[in-house]
Amino acid sequence: MDNETCDLAIIGSGLTGLSAAIAAYCKNPDLIIKTFGISYDSNTAKKGDIENIPGVDTIIGVDYIQKLTEQIDKFSSEFAPEQPTDNHFPVIELINENVIALNNLGSDFEIKTPDQSFVSKAVIISTGIPELKGTIKGEDEFVHKGVSHCAVCDGALFRGRKAAIIGNGNIVARGTLFLRKYCRKITVLCHTETLECDMRYLKKLTTSSNIQIKYKIPINSLEVFGSLVVQGIKYKELQDEKELSVDAIFVELKDKPNIVYAEDLNLEITVDGHIKTDEKNATNVSGLFVAGTARGEKDYVPILMGDGYKAGVYAAEYLEMKGKN
Repeated sequence: MDNETCDLAIIGSGLTGLSAAIAAYCKNPDLIIKTFGISYDSNTAKKGDIENIPGVDTIIGVDYIQKLTEQIDKFSSEFAPEQPTDNHFPVIELINENVIALNNLGSDFEIKTPDQSFVSKAVIISTGIPELKGTIKGEDEFVHKGVSHCAVCDGALFRGRKAAIIGNGNIVARGTLFLRKYCRKITVLCHTETLECDMRYLKKLTTSSNIQIKYKIPINSLEVFGSLVVQGIKYKELQDEKELSVDAIFVELKDKPNIVYAEDLNLEITVDGHIKTDEKNATNVSGLFVAGTARGEKDYVPILMGDGYKAGVYAAEYLEMKGKN
């Protein structure tokens, strides 16, 4: 069976990828676009309350993703004939599978999922930054037994309990502010000298009576303990060994971009481990673009939305030029 074809494949269907799909469609509604990934498992879907979108008061991350997918559904059939006679509809197809291989075929790309294979003229990578797992002693042993990697997803399960959240940045700040609605006490174990989050978040955290922040806690000193479920976590503070009694531990550490599926493309990588791009989001591989945190953009919803949109526009322009050659 021949591989299914498309004009533009977008690897990663969170906020950035969906924004890229919308941009490319608006630039040229005749493009056949396919996005790959599970939108409701994206970083944006796990953000909880989002309050920094201009013109939008507050929206929950998963609700925002739903609005984007509904918008894409409408675009996908905007120009569809009443009696479709070809395979060009839907124009934007959301494929709920992760990509396991991306190969350069010369003028095109091959995209493989566990169940399907596609050929595309251009590709946008927008997979974001994955969670860093398995770095804390006892972490794997107690997953689903009190250890979670998403405070927004599982915080409500620990209503009235004590919790610890590990990491830094806005993701930890937002997660902690979400937990304070449910948990009796939250302790932030931060491995850096400051929480490295927006001051607006920090002000809310430091004025909350049920939140305590501990800084410069070495990651390698952390150890989850318990019997059948989590009972607490050990850590080192100023060389002193300490224990914290908690019912839940939320590990919110981030890894480097995962591009193992594209390792044969010889993509240029920055010193920070991100995919290197130019001002048009293009990589050193012709026809391959990157958007969002995978190329080092800051994890702010408006920035990620804009960067995805920009990549979608430039990818559409690339396809237009390619069609003329």
